[in-house]
Amino acid sequence: MEIAYYFKNLPPTDAIKAYAGKKIEKLKERLHHIEGVDVRFSLERQNQFFEITVHGDATVFHLKKSDKDLYAAIDNALDVLNNQIDKYRKKFEEKAAVAREVFLPQSKERVQQDETEIAIHDAEMKPMSDIEAILQLRTKKFSFLLYHHVDQKNYGLVTARNDGNYSLVQPSNGGGFVETVVRLSGDNLEKLAELIYPVSKFTVAEALDVLNEASLEYLAFVNEESGRLNVIFHSLAGGIMIKRPAA
Repeated sequence: MEIAYYFKNLPPTDAIKAYAGKKIEKLKERLHHIEGVDVRFSLERQNQFFEITVHGDATVFHLKKSDKDLYAAIDNALDVLNNQIDKYRKKFEEKAAVAREVFLPQSKERVQQDETEIAIHDAEMKPMSDIEAILQLRTKKFSFLLYHHVDQKNYGLVTARNDGNYSLVQPSNGGGFVETVVRLSGDNLEKLAELIYPVSKFTVAEALDVLNEASLEYLAFVNEESGRLNVIFHSLAGGIMIKRPAA
């Protein structure tokens, strides 16, 4: 995790940087991806200020606290910041749960077995454009398609939405995933909206539990082991499969 330290009207000391750094490292327990952290120490009118900006999980957290004791200012700021992150994660997870309920297709009830074999398949290596992916999705009547993008060394997920449009999901540069809602008009794609894609990080076993408990046809999730987007689903043959980007 990159931490940039800045001092204004205060001498830079290794002790204060080490103290703040140890506290900041604990943010990894609350955020999946931290792109960078800016920390500023300053002295203004006999008060010492601690200011922190965190770029993580596709958003920015910012806080500034003052105290006559700089260590106390750090403690107060990090306590408030941790609460802010917890509230953000709770709201994000609530929105993700609603999105899964509204947009993910429900499947018929299935008899659960004590042991489940899961077949894992890589996405086809042949690169394709977003339009090609949508056309293949329509031609083969899939509910989703994981594909490698023709314009970049990246992968994408296209899904058919209940409203007749399509969602294109790709990893964002700042971490997390971005969903672009598009409409196919002839040979062109019309962009309707762009938003953060609500996706949770699971182990394969946890993803399987969510798939079955919510009676979903498929579930897109970030694989805890690889950190990449996977899709777990019920195959036409009746088994469980995982589609993942090719290495």
